Amino acid sequence: MDVRRLKYFIVTAEERSISRAAERLHITQPPLTRHIQSLEEELGVLLFTRTSWGVELTQAGTALLKHAHNISAHIELATEQIRRVASGQAGRIDIGVFGSAMLNIIPKLLSAFSATHPDVRIVLHNTPKEKQINALQQGRILGAFDRYLPELPNIATVRVCREPLWVALHCDNPLSRQPRIGIDDLRKEPLIDEQDPSVSIACRELFTHHHFEPVVVQKAADLIAATIMVSGGFGSALLPESILNLRLPNVIYRPLVTDIDCMIDLHFAYRKDEESPLLDELLYCVRNYRHHATESEVANHPGEE
Repeated sequence: MDVRRLKYFIVTAEERSISRAAERLHITQPPLTRHIQSLEEELGVLLFTRTSWGVELTQAGTALLKHAHNISAHIELATEQIRRVASGQAGRIDIGVFGSAMLNIIPKLLSAFSATHPDVRIVLHNTPKEKQINALQQGRILGAFDRYLPELPNIATVRVCREPLWVALHCDNPLSRQPRIGIDDLRKEPLIDEQDPSVSIACRELFTHHHFEPVVVQKAADLIAATIMVSGGFGSALLPESILNLRLPNVIYRPLVTDIDCMIDLHFAYRKDEESPLLDELLYCVRNYRHHATESEVANHPGEE
């Protein structure tokens, strides 16, 4: 059924006059009459009967009018929905997430995105880095948040924010009574290392700069596992600031004081050839979050870049 003919039928039924309907539709009477006749031929029924003052709907025409209004409304709704999807205002986003950033940064960022894009459905996939990269390259997710991402020719990254290192301590550890932890406090402290390369690399650079080898007593699979091990009394751990949102029994967090820049970066990765308008909208939100996060860093650390 031709959508235009359906529109002509609705207007003619509302006006009950071929001449008034033609005037409202900005066409002449003969083509309007032909469209109505073609619709009647297609359906095999008579839709209008002529009267001395215009046209009147038949029973078949009355039945069609109810459906025509519904069809027209659905078409308008579908058109609007398609336009919203094309402009990045509706649809679905699949995002890869992992690590302690899920406890603070990512919820804040996605909450800000959802506030301005209420018709976009966000689906999170909590998977390790290697699986995230595979899913991203295969197009199964639109983007991924992680701290340390390898350089790949078809993958672009944008920094979301930077976090300072904190020290997670068991409450029975004498260091937990200090308001902050200096690097010298860690020279003989039993530490839990993490497989997360972003933190491990930053820690190695920190220890190398201060000319000592840390006492590593355990190795955790990830940052959250490291914090759980601290809770169990297996040692202390150096972790990014967002881990403070993870509240576990017996764990005390203290800021780490160093004389060098020791920050952990969180990145958002996406395919370079991705043309989704949803990605453009999410990248705008990421960059906006980074701008405000940078302003906060400067305010908290005046004189630093």
